[in-house]
Amino acid sequence: MAARAVTEGDLGAWLLKCDPRVNPELLTTAGTGVVRVTSRCVVPGYRAAMMQEGDRVLLWVSGDGRRMARGIWGLGRVTGVVDQTADRPAVPVDIPLFPSALADADLRVAGIDDLEVQRMPAGSNPSWVSRQQWADIEPLLGAAHRS
Repeated sequence: MAARAVTEGDLGAWLLKCDPRVNPELLTTAGTGVVRVTSRCVVPGYRAAMMQEGDRVLLWVSGDGRRMARGIWGLGRVTGVVDQTADRPAVPVDIPLFPSALADADLRVAGIDDLEVQRMPAGSNPSWVSRQQWADIEPLLGAAHRS
């Protein structure tokens, strides 16, 4: 299935993925409330160009789920624009990690099974969440999951 084009009118939040096998610092600090993700690599293109300071952004931990639960581990904001001319373009963000994940399994139980990251787990950053999907996710973010 091809990725759907995102428009400003559809955007509820950006979603940035990371894999604990590639980002092992997540393993030692997840759940402590200490870690803040401050940058994530993105693929140059129209999505990266759309990312603006203040945009809502979710952090999705991918992988096989053995090291960390697959799902949403953080909620924050984009803090600047992407320099698409850099060798490894990255978006500056401020995403505090949650004490525990809003796991993919929990999202699916709640009927949220159509996120781009769920349909195409190997897709590149940035992914996105529609306004309707955000409206479905937001109530699931309890006190432990709010930024």
